Amino acid sequence: MFKIKNILLPTDLSPTSLSAADYAIELANQYKAKIHLLHVLEKTPPILAIRSLDLSQEKILKSFEEEGKKSLENAIKKIKKGKSEDIEIEPVLKKGNDYDEIVKYSKDHKIDLIVIATHGRTGLLHTLLGSVAEKVIRYAKCPVLVITPHKPRK
Repeated sequence: MFKIKNILLPTDLSPTSLSAADYAIELANQYKAKIHLLHVLEKTPPILAIRSLDLSQEKILKSFEEEGKKSLENAIKKIKKGKSEDIEIEPVLKKGNDYDEIVKYSKDHKIDLIVIATHGRTGLLHTLLGSVAEKVIRYAKCPVLVITPHKPRK
């Protein structure tokens, strides 16, 4: 029988990506699993931020990292609101290419299931930007549950 002990919930912290949280919570409750809430920061900050704020790259990266940690904690509170409080949700912040870091984390931490929302882009936007969910499905070595967007959480 398939046992789920670790669920990876990648997020860009948008309401759309957090819409997958309801499914992850339901599965975590059912299987008594741990949720790993993963947010991936870019390796390098946008050049405009460096120039416009007149700060060093290190200071901007540190600022992005601190903001990312705060945002993850807020996301956890939002996810748990009105749900089972005994679910373990571990916030994880990584730097790099989003789908690469998601796939790498899933391998390194013995993730049994990835629950990811898709932004639902089609046409030119999908062609230009690609789909993180699509790349995760292609390269992940564990099952991936893709959630289509619904109305944003409030």
